[in-house]
Amino acid sequence: MAAMVGACARILEERGYAGLSTNAIAEVAGVSIGSLYEYFPGKEAIVARLAEELLAETTAMLHQRLALTDNRNDLPVAMRHFLGALYSLMHKHRRLLRVLVFQVPYMQQLPATRQLQQELQQVLQTGLQKTRQHYQQTVAPTTLYLMATSTAGTLLHLVLMAPARMEHGPVLDALAQRLATWVLDSE
Repeated sequence: MAAMVGACARILEERGYAGLSTNAIAEVAGVSIGSLYEYFPGKEAIVARLAEELLAETTAMLHQRLALTDNRNDLPVAMRHFLGALYSLMHKHRRLLRVLVFQVPYMQQLPATRQLQQELQQVLQTGLQKTRQHYQQTVAPTTLYLMATSTAGTLLHLVLMAPARMEHGPVLDALAQRLATWVLDSE
């Protein structure tokens, strides 16, 4: 099954969604089309599985970074560390992300897509709970939602559509500072 999901990712990166078919996946994976259909009913299910694997990788990285964050860390520094890790992961998969975001017509309906937003909110909430003792702040759910969606949108745009000569470092620094200010100004 891993070979088929990996083949799906390679085809999406090299040929785009229009070049993806179950026959192409089976050929690149080195399996028969019958074997592919034993595991997946069609290419949509393989794309969904690929999205789930990307979500699992992202979630694991987020939780790993969260575990490394000390509640005494300077909040902008902790935010910048977190954002840098998330940016690096997205940048690593940028070719695949570009296809998933702009070419796969059902991407927004996949459970993994919706779950990623929830996971980002959960990690932010957990991280903020770790810093609560130090900063004496509680962040409202609406603020947490805005922080998560602003972060996701900014990072996605920075990875996929940043203007030429736009350096990611200053953008991540500014975003970390804005997020920290948002937290510290919360009631």
